[in-house]
Amino acid sequence: MPEAIHILGMMSGTSADGMDAALLRWTGEGPGSLLGHWHSPYPPDFQEQIFAAQGSVSATILARLDRQLGLRHGAFAVELQRQGASFDLVAMHGQTVLHQPDDPYPHTLQIGSPYDLAEASGVTVAHDFRRADLCVNGQGAPLTPLYHQVLLARSEPILVLNLGGMANLSWIPAHGSTAPLQAFDSGPGNVLLDAAVQWLSQGKLRFDQNGHWAHTGQVNEEVLSRWLRWEYFQKPPPKSTGRELFNQGLVQELWQQWQGSQADFLATLTALTARSIAQAVQDWLPPARKMLVFGGGARNLLLMEQLRLALPEIVMETGDVALGIPVEALEAMAFAWLGGQCLLGFAPALAGVTGQQHPMVLGSLYPGRNWSSLCAAISPWHAARITPLDNAQ
Repeated sequence: MPEAIHILGMMSGTSADGMDAALLRWTGEGPGSLLGHWHSPYPPDFQEQIFAAQGSVSATILARLDRQLGLRHGAFAVELQRQGASFDLVAMHGQTVLHQPDDPYPHTLQIGSPYDLAEASGVTVAHDFRRADLCVNGQGAPLTPLYHQVLLARSEPILVLNLGGMANLSWIPAHGSTAPLQAFDSGPGNVLLDAAVQWLSQGKLRFDQNGHWAHTGQVNEEVLSRWLRWEYFQKPPPKSTGRELFNQGLVQELWQQWQGSQADFLATLTALTARSIAQAVQDWLPPARKMLVFGGGARNLLLMEQLRLALPEIVMETGDVALGIPVEALEAMAFAWLGGQCLLGFAPALAGVTGQQHPMVLGSLYPGRNWSSLCAAISPWHAARITPLDNAQ
């Protein structure tokens, strides 16, 4: 059996609150095993720079931010190396600043210089995972559900919910089933709630810890009913979304129309995330009796309570409780795995997820100073004719 390599997945999500890193031991097959998970937060002023770059900004501002993000990723990787972590490949998602899959010329942009990361760490970098999917008429997102299937498939269908800035749902068929994997972005996860907390607290708070603030308010059911009729929620999959649609500007517009307390506003936004997810499960996905929840939103006790109320027929557990996987680690683990697929030239099949016309190798490689040794390490896998996953052929 070929020796394993270690892949560090690095994820900076829609919330732009920092970088998550997950280290996988991977043998070219299966999901790999998690060796460690770390988080490096962004200071509030840098988070604001990222949010500002998601509007209309100059190429100079984007280019500078690209370098800054690359240098931050590099410094984080070096710090992990100093702590004793060793890795042969870094898979960097980058920071999404633009995502328009339904444009006449569909496009998406994740920034963060892989060259600065490779220079700092000395390690080969896989990056820019989303744009290739657009070339075969995919949405470019979500990309992680195939990893969810490899890692989490069981003897019966299961739902996986990732509650990051956006919420994405995966319906994973049972082992041996011919039913296709299905997944899509249901809409906002933490993005509107975080933006509202930052706006209402005048920047003193970055998020609603455990939903405490929202818990003191009451849901305005009449307003919530109107919000749940927004166009995106009615649109069938495949679909993906981002800050182009759900952003601070929308929060400010909703607040200007609001008649009630701040706590009621936050309670209703929290309910919007929970009910829009429940609505998506009921409208677009086959039945499942269990849901595993990951992402920072899994720490919001009120949001989890409202999800359980909205989907009473589904047993709901967070990933750390059910499997011992830190809820913030899953997406970084997924991109580590996608980095491995890119390294071997495997093409993940995402037709039931992004709507792609056919599988496409996702990502680009920038050789680091370890490129020769990395190629030597994986050459036995090619000699052994390890092939792509059956459902990716």
